[in-house]
This record gives sequence, C-alpha cells and structure tokens, in this order.
Amino acid sequence: MDSVLDLLKRNGIEMILITLDNNGYYDPSLKIIFINQSLNEEKQKEVILHELGHALNHKDLSALYNKPTFRFKMENEATSFMMKSLIDESEGHFNYSDVIENYNLGIGWECKLK
Repeated sequence: MDSVLDLLKRNGIEMILITLDNNGYYDPSLKIIFINQSLNEEKQKEVILHELGHALNHKDLSALYNKPTFRFKMENEATSFMMKSLIDESEGHFNYSDVIENYNLGIGWECKLK
C-alpha cells in the first residue's frame, strides 16, 4: 500500500477514507480520491488505483463522464490502469482466470492482461 500512497503523493492527489455508499470516487476539482473506509486494505488499494487511473488519464474529461459511451470507456481505462499496476507490482505473476473471475471481467480482458 505504501507504493500506492507514494504514487498519490507524487501526483499531488490526496486520499480521504470516509463512509460511502459506493467503493470510491475521484473529485478532479479538489484532486481528492474518496475511498469507502469499510473496505479491507486490499480492496482499498484496488479502488485507489482505479480512481488514480481516472485522475491521471481523465483529468480534463470530467464533463464527458455523464455521457454513457464516454463513461464506459473511461471506466474501462481506469480498470485497465488498476490491473496493469497490480500486475506490474507482482512482476507479472498471476492467474488470468482468477483475475477475470475475481474482478467479474467480461470476455476480451484476458487479451488485455497478457
């Protein structure tokens, strides 16, 4: 988790643990990622990485987020960022089938993960 917190710090993004109805979200105007404090540490890390994907790749696109096609694309890109970060952290050692099942990913993700 320390490496993720360092990544946030290097990018000038703050993280706040609070009670939420969802897992988390990023507020680009505040440069803050809000994370549901009831998640375990592993899930918090995943959500932070997902939201960091939004922060780094979609900072100027927040107006498009309300359009379903763009939202779907941005969510996919944020999930890809999270997955790549987790794969890089484990030096590429993981079970593709377990990842697809664990994250409830659809067909096509296996190609993205390899």
